[in-house]
Amino acid sequence: MSEYNNIKIQPNIDYNFKFMHDTPIQGENSYGKYNLYSFEHNGESVSLFATDALHNKIQFFKKDDTIIVRKQTQPDGKMEWVVIPTMGTPERTATPSTSNTQAKVDDRTKDIHRQVCLKLAVQSMGISISENLDFDMVKMRMEGLLNVLEGESVVS
Repeated sequence: MSEYNNIKIQPNIDYNFKFMHDTPIQGENSYGKYNLYSFEHNGESVSLFATDALHNKIQFFKKDDTIIVRKQTQPDGKMEWVVIPTMGTPERTATPSTSNTQAKVDDRTKDIHRQVCLKLAVQSMGISISENLDFDMVKMRMEGLLNVLEGESVVS
């Protein structure tokens, strides 16, 4: 990325950025993990090593999205990242299945979820397990319940 000038965000100044790529370059060096973003700023190509706090706010934006970034000083002296989408760019945040607040579900938990959802699917049909079951209907209800529970599409 030698054609990009590295930019350092100064406090309390608005920076207008246009994303050059959908995702940052991620890696690790002697300073730890990094997220290197490429932007257009004032007609120039610039790169920015985003702190974890800034990365968490901008990671869902896509190529050609435009934002204003400000490193704002709070009354207590602490710094806060302010990110404002501009020019028709939608607010972009984590979807339920990629949210940092929702941990990945491990295989054991998924198995427990499937068992509970199977039981609930059969119960929701108002029949006992010993009666003739419409397996397609049970499967559809079970997958619907799993989708709600785990926040993702379920494919058998």
